[in-house]
Amino acid sequence: MKNVLFIAVLAGCVLLAWAAPPVSLEQGFRNPPPQARLRCYWWWLNSNVTKEAITRDLEQMKAKGFAGAIIIDAGGAEQRKNAQVPAGPIFAGPQWRDLFRHTLAEANRLGLEISLNIQSGWNLGGPTVKPEEAAKQSTWSRVQVTGPSRFDGVLEAPPRKLDFYRDVALVAYPLKHGAAPKREPIRQFDFKASLKEAGFSTPDTRPLLTDVPARPGEEDTMGTRVIDLTAQMQPDGRLSWQVPEGEWELLRFGYTASGARVSTSSQPWQGLALDYLDRGALESYWRQVVAPLIADAGPLAGRTFKYLVTDSWELGGVNWTANFRDEFRKRRGYDPLPYLPVFAGRLVDSRDASNRFLNDLRRTIGDLVAERHYAVFAELAGRHGMGIHCESGGPHGAPVDALLNLGLNAFPQMEFWAQSKTHRVRDEDRFFVKEAASAAHIYGKTFVAAEGFTTIGPHWEESIWDNLKPSFDRAVCEGLNLLIWHTFTCSPRQIGKPGQEYFAGTHFNPNITWWEQSPAFLSYINRTQFLAQQGHFVADVLCYYGDHVPNFVRLKASDPAGVLPGYDYDVCNEDVLLRRLSVNKGRITLPDGMSYALLVLPDLDVISPAAIGKIRDLVGDGATVMGGKPQRSTGLRGDDEVARISAELWGGQRTGKGRVIAGRTARQVLAADGLKPDFEFTAQPGANLDYIHRRTPEADIYFVSNQGDRPEVIDAIFRVTGKAPELWFPETGEIRRQAFFRATDDGRTTLPLPLHAYGSAFVVFRKPAGEHFISVAKDGRPAAVAVWIDGNRAASLVDAEPGQYRLTHSTGRSVTVTVPPAPEPRIIAGPWNVRFAPGWGAPAAVLFESLASWTQHADGGVKYFSGTAAYEKEIEVAAELLRPHHALELDLGEVRELAEVILNGRNLGILWKPPRRVDMTGVVHPGKNRLEIRVTNLWPNRIIGDQFLPEPQRLTRTNIRKFTRESPLLPSGLLGPVVLRSVARTNVPALPSKAQTAGQD
Repeated sequence: MKNVLFIAVLAGCVLLAWAAPPVSLEQGFRNPPPQARLRCYWWWLNSNVTKEAITRDLEQMKAKGFAGAIIIDAGGAEQRKNAQVPAGPIFAGPQWRDLFRHTLAEANRLGLEISLNIQSGWNLGGPTVKPEEAAKQSTWSRVQVTGPSRFDGVLEAPPRKLDFYRDVALVAYPLKHGAAPKREPIRQFDFKASLKEAGFSTPDTRPLLTDVPARPGEEDTMGTRVIDLTAQMQPDGRLSWQVPEGEWELLRFGYTASGARVSTSSQPWQGLALDYLDRGALESYWRQVVAPLIADAGPLAGRTFKYLVTDSWELGGVNWTANFRDEFRKRRGYDPLPYLPVFAGRLVDSRDASNRFLNDLRRTIGDLVAERHYAVFAELAGRHGMGIHCESGGPHGAPVDALLNLGLNAFPQMEFWAQSKTHRVRDEDRFFVKEAASAAHIYGKTFVAAEGFTTIGPHWEESIWDNLKPSFDRAVCEGLNLLIWHTFTCSPRQIGKPGQEYFAGTHFNPNITWWEQSPAFLSYINRTQFLAQQGHFVADVLCYYGDHVPNFVRLKASDPAGVLPGYDYDVCNEDVLLRRLSVNKGRITLPDGMSYALLVLPDLDVISPAAIGKIRDLVGDGATVMGGKPQRSTGLRGDDEVARISAELWGGQRTGKGRVIAGRTARQVLAADGLKPDFEFTAQPGANLDYIHRRTPEADIYFVSNQGDRPEVIDAIFRVTGKAPELWFPETGEIRRQAFFRATDDGRTTLPLPLHAYGSAFVVFRKPAGEHFISVAKDGRPAAVAVWIDGNRAASLVDAEPGQYRLTHSTGRSVTVTVPPAPEPRIIAGPWNVRFAPGWGAPAAVLFESLASWTQHADGGVKYFSGTAAYEKEIEVAAELLRPHHALELDLGEVRELAEVILNGRNLGILWKPPRRVDMTGVVHPGKNRLEIRVTNLWPNRIIGDQFLPEPQRLTRTNIRKFTRESPLLPSGLLGPVVLRSVARTNVPALPSKAQTAGQD
């Protein structure tokens, strides 16, 4: 384990490569530095890429706000009945390496960072992997014999795969109940023996620690009666042995290849998956495949070529390797040989003992995966100044301690999925970011990365505002601060548009219809990530998830400690519990700056002796620990120590400076201790909000997300006092200081917070509260309105309903403001002249008498159009709409999907989410104004329309075969209504100064 810790420190040091000149919070928010910008999964589909396409992609990434990409050479184009794409050069072959060197040169020229998936596809392996280097599983054969007698024969060789087999042991044991006992088998045996993955989506693996109720005397044999006959067996399996009296079973036990293979590779890169328990297997692969690629990078390795990765584990179960018996003995403190009959379905000693042995087996597998694979991977990369960011924590139920693996990364990486109607529909199957976030926080990493927006089912159909944005925002609330967009497919120009695509993922590359408009959304992502990378995460609870394997952190809403809503938490593993936790003034602390009020134990009656020993030390130093009393050790050793320390800690006597609490939720304990929720709100029933909080020495930074499809105006309460709230809007980079807030009686700050449907905002506290308004009443009733204050201390009511407002100041004085009625909104009616981009089947221009979806138009070129069309109109603006202290907004109503507004030749921006409003003030003038609205839809309609055409006449070219003549069309275009709306910005009399109020009541 010491070696694992060293590699973890080394991995953290790689992050220093991202160090950049410091920028202020405001500077970084408005213009995010490279470390805050998104990356992408850059798909080299079936290796079919060209130098021209590589250069175009990298230049476009740079132009649109990316900081880099992961090269993912892989197949998968043909899945889900799609067409295969042409094959390119074999991964890591001479032609491929020429493309790779070109990529690094171009990325270096552009200042982009490159990561490389070190194979084609995933499940690390390929054609160089020999069966002895491949993933392995146990295998056995057995025969029953009756004594006393002489056995002289050949024991049948156990089943094998790939003609590979190695013996481990031959054991004999008496059978208490004969060959076929009448009892329940061990429940979920294949998962417990790590013969299969334990589940699909970061499964709850606590049930693997339990079984059906035991019955007295049901055991098949006793470990003390297991006889090791290994030395007596000849290499061909021949044995000569005097069988003692009774019914006996001979078990020939060994291991063979699991048969796991590389998944989803480009066609030539087929082969076996590596043995993740064998350091030598990885080192052999490194020498043959990875080292030449690093050599190709030359001085760019560690600079432009920064990271190496492998994707998620999907290779099924593994449970043995060479020298596994010795490694087990070293780690668990006993020889597994007497328990080998458990692999054959026998109960040794007892049902409980057999299950505990299987947990020791899985724990050893998990240790070896971390120490012999991911730690070695990080070590080998670190020799070249590089780091790793593997998806080493699932979400498939691999036999791993997920947090231990992720802690070895330069930055932890997991994944989250966009919405799909057919695949990973439940939140539990979509969001896996809390695990990466916990790993980052407990191992002292800044960046929390995730493969994001993965989908299976949709193709170019995911809308930004009600799918991508809320999915991203929720991931941010789980801790995400570095999106790696899945997927950006390299598609050579000659393929056509929309081009070649992977069967999964939200397609995003220069071939999408809204590529030129994408910086509007990408800027939102990058600004959000910049603030989400600042300081430290704020959490009140640290949950220990136990020492069993497999073990995963599930989505945030799983709430293992019972602290939601309003509080937040991290999860830690045994490694961090033992080696990184200490206590400072009653708080549980980590050396990197994180601290927690409470440590919560898992909902289990088992624990390792090492873990409970450390918990005793923490309590002695002043920690508060919450959870039920453990009854025994997780594995086969240490029950006496666990019982002794448990009796000490849960015995009702105070132990040291701290305390142990049982029978209550963490939320109850925090409330009893007077620690108020970090974030609360009041809203209309059904409101669905989430948040995350980070803190720097200078600022508290809250991100608040409305996950609902309706606007909300909430009264938000933040656990901050004495500071003024500011609203930072990542979609625009705008910062507004809120002049209306108040301190609560319990030492927090409350303010009204308006959020649009799926809206979000940062609330930042960094400056002294100063003078401000503490209440606002409209016509005598409390009102939740926005009162903004600018740099000159001038305050104004924004978008307030007409009426009389009384604002009470923190000095005790009040001011009265009257908001006059605004002019009635004016609908801009048709006709509209609509110009369509050439080359995609629509007429050059069409007159729309009224606004309607393009799909309703009689002209097939319009009906099936995909791309950008410009709505042009001369509008008459009445002078009465341009009142002093009012803004004139243009409200586009419904748009499918994005709109860019140009007024009198001035570009007013891209609208990609509701409300699709833009401020025209200062550009609009009384009388005639020239309005242009460029609207962009998505690809499916044109692809569907092409199905009615002979193939040579089709305008689109792609391998995706989802769309047919019967496929439904997507509503498209400007649907409106388009409205001119006058919005009051009523000035508030100047805030009285302290001097003016001195001595006044």
